[in-house]
Amino acid sequence: MTSAPLRLKVQKVARGSTEKASALPVALVWVDTGVSHLDYTYDYLVPLSLDAQVIAGVKVAVNFSGRTVDGYVLSRTDSSELSNLKFIEKVLSPIPLLTSELTSLVRAVAQRWGSSPLDILSSAIPSRVIAVEKTLQPSSPQTQRHGSKSHTQSFYLVTPGEDAIALMADWILARSALGGVLVIAPEAREVLLLAQELEFRAVDFLILDASLTRSERYSNYLKVASGESKIVIGSRSAVFAPVHHLKTIIVYREGAQSHYEVRTPGWNTRDVALLRSQIGRIDLTFVGYAPSSETSYLLGKREIVLKGRSVKVDVQSYPAHNGELLPDRIFGPIRKALEKGSVLFLVSRKGYSSALMCKSCKNIAICDCGGRISFQGSTKGYSCSLCEKKGSHWSCRWCKRDQPILLGRGSQRFAHEIGRAFPGFPVVTSDASTPVDSVIDQRSIILATSGMAPRLPSGYQAVVILEGDSLFSQIDLRAQERARESILHFSSLVSSDGKVLVVIDSSHPIVATIARWNLTAINNRELMEREQTQLPPVVSALTIEMVHGDCQTFITGIRKAVDDGRIPHTTRILGPKKISDESSRVILTVPHEDAQSLVDFLVTYRKKRSLAKKANLSMRVDPYALS
Repeated sequence: MTSAPLRLKVQKVARGSTEKASALPVALVWVDTGVSHLDYTYDYLVPLSLDAQVIAGVKVAVNFSGRTVDGYVLSRTDSSELSNLKFIEKVLSPIPLLTSELTSLVRAVAQRWGSSPLDILSSAIPSRVIAVEKTLQPSSPQTQRHGSKSHTQSFYLVTPGEDAIALMADWILARSALGGVLVIAPEAREVLLLAQELEFRAVDFLILDASLTRSERYSNYLKVASGESKIVIGSRSAVFAPVHHLKTIIVYREGAQSHYEVRTPGWNTRDVALLRSQIGRIDLTFVGYAPSSETSYLLGKREIVLKGRSVKVDVQSYPAHNGELLPDRIFGPIRKALEKGSVLFLVSRKGYSSALMCKSCKNIAICDCGGRISFQGSTKGYSCSLCEKKGSHWSCRWCKRDQPILLGRGSQRFAHEIGRAFPGFPVVTSDASTPVDSVIDQRSIILATSGMAPRLPSGYQAVVILEGDSLFSQIDLRAQERARESILHFSSLVSSDGKVLVVIDSSHPIVATIARWNLTAINNRELMEREQTQLPPVVSALTIEMVHGDCQTFITGIRKAVDDGRIPHTTRILGPKKISDESSRVILTVPHEDAQSLVDFLVTYRKKRSLAKKANLSMRVDPYALS
């Protein structure tokens, strides 16, 4: 049997448009080239068939070096200095996603962090969902009105008796009468709490955060861009939301690590909000329990105004002379508090025990994979921090003995020990893994990690800060501000007739800070130390990561650039420090007024490396941590 000859299916490809728009036929487009050393704006012709759709801010598909890539239309003009321009192939979204204000903001952020505008837009605008666009009707672009001629920038210090979530809801109601309101919180849990508060008050709003599905988030973003809602709440990336007639930005707990973008270039909500406030003349308020070191620096320079009530708090300190969890004298005040209501304990870690040590040979318990072994309690047993291998029994891999010493107490172990110390009261633990929003029993012991304490309407009869010294003794530069924020946050939950009990020496400045609810002295003390050591926030810091072999060449080049006057002579080099088997980190510090010139120099340096096809290096400007 003879088989039939193979027939190839012919596919007809439509030719591109050859007729351009009669008016303003050239569009300036931000193009996602995917190549770091190339420019990002290019001229394209507007097809007559797409004339009405190609307006400033819409997302389009264009041909770049034989590839179809995405781009955003910035403007249209009569002509171009270049010839043989290509046509825009398609309009991807009928709604202008890039407003003039957002364009200015993205440019400023890209320059500030030494990045490309398209990298910033990948964070600012959610991933496209075609099915969502089909369900939305195109709307006319709305005029973006600027903010006031003058604008305010302030930090509001939350005090005991105030509910920060309810407070922000009040502000949203009041400020929405003046124009658009944008609120950014660090965690999805806090966004949800604010959403529930606004729903209770029957306020119309939209959410933009990572807890939404891709379709929900893109749908909400398109609704915001079309002006459907003037109140937007969300997490980190919502700081770029194109809210129409935006008059107010509120940032909750601006020092939280979740406000820092994980992906390169590592921008943060606080500084982007400051830029947006200045560009659009928009009122900006930071709300929190203790300002970050950067905000404290701006408060000291009077670039931000401190607001809040004046209060006094009943605080008592109890030093742990022998490393005990609860000093003897603290038992009495806790028992008295439990007679009236609930007591809240701040613990520094979740889990039961974060590490083990062999009682016989004193070696730290290590898994076969190299990860540290922790104990999760009698019901969960032992677990490896890397491979997550679990087991109900442990023996030392060196001496084979099975007598572990538990190190690094966590919330579950605290609960076990405190529950035995105060029998007869229910013990509740709340952490990121098992959050608790409310407490039913009116006389309970609640142990919570930072930021995870349930709020009681009448407040806690006592708030106990455990291991106060250890909260301040971590090695990174953020340890002091994290400790202050956690302690003040928990202390704010005390009732009007309750006490704050701190396991720390009475000479520590945090005791006076809580009593007066005034952080000026403790903040100024830290800033003075940073001034002496010339470390952030007194200076700007850039971290550069590269392969080991490039470090010495890079450092030599930086020193020569300083000698030649190409970068500020104030540039200081720290490192290199090995951070992995392949990479090392170099830290550059420079006064704030010289930071942009150093960033611009390094951007040019990276482009030259890219052209020479050398290994890429990663740069972050003013990151959350230097270590």
